[in-house]
Amino acid sequence: MHIENLLKFESRVIRTNITKYIEELKEKKISDAYFEKKVQKKKQGTRTLQCIESDHILYKIQRQLKNNFFDYIPLSNHAYGYVKGKSYFDYLAIHKNKKFYLRLDIKDFFSNIKEKKLRNTLAYYINDIEVNPELKLIDFVLNVVTLNGQLPQGAVTSPVLSNIFFRPLDIRISRYCKKFGIEYSRYVDDLLFSSDSLFIQKRNFFNGICKILKSNGFSINPQKVIKVKNQISLNGFVIGNDIRLSRKKTARLSAIIYCYQRSKGKNISDLISTMKEHFKMGEKEKVNLPWLHNYLAGYRSFLLSMLPFDSAGVLPELISEGNNKILFKINQIEKILDIIPVEI
Repeated sequence: MHIENLLKFESRVIRTNITKYIEELKEKKISDAYFEKKVQKKKQGTRTLQCIESDHILYKIQRQLKNNFFDYIPLSNHAYGYVKGKSYFDYLAIHKNKKFYLRLDIKDFFSNIKEKKLRNTLAYYINDIEVNPELKLIDFVLNVVTLNGQLPQGAVTSPVLSNIFFRPLDIRISRYCKKFGIEYSRYVDDLLFSSDSLFIQKRNFFNGICKILKSNGFSINPQKVIKVKNQISLNGFVIGNDIRLSRKKTARLSAIIYCYQRSKGKNISDLISTMKEHFKMGEKEKVNLPWLHNYLAGYRSFLLSMLPFDSAGVLPELISEGNNKILFKINQIEKILDIIPVEI
């Protein structure tokens, strides 16, 4: 996708006269569209997201930019986060059967994508088009997708723009890794490397990656560097000869399956009662039919995405021990879902 003139932008991207949006944004300030949302981090502290009110005109414009423009811009093959058709499991899958692992975390990822740098990136896809004597099209777009001079984490367009922006760095990192036989993948701000060579964990390799990142204003969070041998555990997954779920990741599901077996699967009332007896305070408060159905249905879909189905949706006859365990859990989930009433 490349915007050569204003007519193309209006007809294919925003599908209205741009002047209409300019006037609406004057009436409803862009800064008023955002609200802060605190999200608990996995270990400690909170992350502040800048989210947009869904009824604000800015939300609509960002949606149109994303769906009709940004989603058509090519991304790096090494990007897996917020990429259609790719998942966190795919991000991990290329690193199976390696001897050495390195995980790096980019510090302040979104806030380091500044408006000036983003302008240079988008200039490849938007010609120097004048909307009016006081406004260029690229200025309108940047005004819509940035907040306080940077990419806001939580905005509709920020994930795809971060991948577009990072594409040249992905390419440079992958070429650098290729010299040493190292696999590389990125999930938003998490960089994962694997190799059978110990060089991956040497200072020289680390400095090379830092140098590439520094060229565009990024740096590594030193407290989140992980160097391990034979297998690595990330976000509830263990990657080694295969990819399996950690016990911590499956703890709640295992507890539900245990309660189902203990109640002998007679009826849903017995299962709910057993779960309320077994679960800790705080956990048992959320136990009800809608929660149980949604949790199990979602977990089933997640587990199915981990299995090696071919293009026809068929599992191979021989699968790993880890995949057999996944199949067992799926089977147990389906048995529980069968006793949950359709009308809940």
